[in-house]
Amino acid sequence: MNVNDLLIGVRGELPELLDEENPFLGADALIGAQITRILVDVLGGTVGVLLELGQSTRLRGTTALLRVTGVVQQNWHCTPTANEFTAWSITGATVQERENEFHVVIDCSPVGALLVVGSAADFTLLHAAAPVVAPPDHPFDPRALIRFGIADESTEVEPIGGARSTGSCC
Repeated sequence: MNVNDLLIGVRGELPELLDEENPFLGADALIGAQITRILVDVLGGTVGVLLELGQSTRLRGTTALLRVTGVVQQNWHCTPTANEFTAWSITGATVQERENEFHVVIDCSPVGALLVVGSAADFTLLHAAAPVVAPPDHPFDPRALIRFGIADESTEVEPIGGARSTGSCC
């Protein structure tokens, strides 16, 4: 299974996360994780927030995916000095759930914020497979070196556990 499978909804049954790992029970679970990609499927109405967990003290695994479905709004705001080399560490998050409505606001350091509004969400902790190739030659491609070993949508992963918002049906 790869991250894209989870983004489009191929999930299966997973063990439930511990309460302290469930961002729907306590948004503090996300603090310390880093946003590495925001994957948007416009036609499917889905936004996936891919997280790197190397700096997280609250979550198991190497990566995680927060997937919001039925998306009606997605906004990313950041400091104008940020660039592709900026590490977006989560410093706070707010989750609001109502019947058929889900809001998440994620604050990042340096100054950045993500807002996603949809109908439901799920969160999956993952263990990403180790890369099978050597790291790229950084003097020629520094972007590739920074991305080496960080999960993207094609990375093979093993699910560890999951949680769903109260409005999720599947």
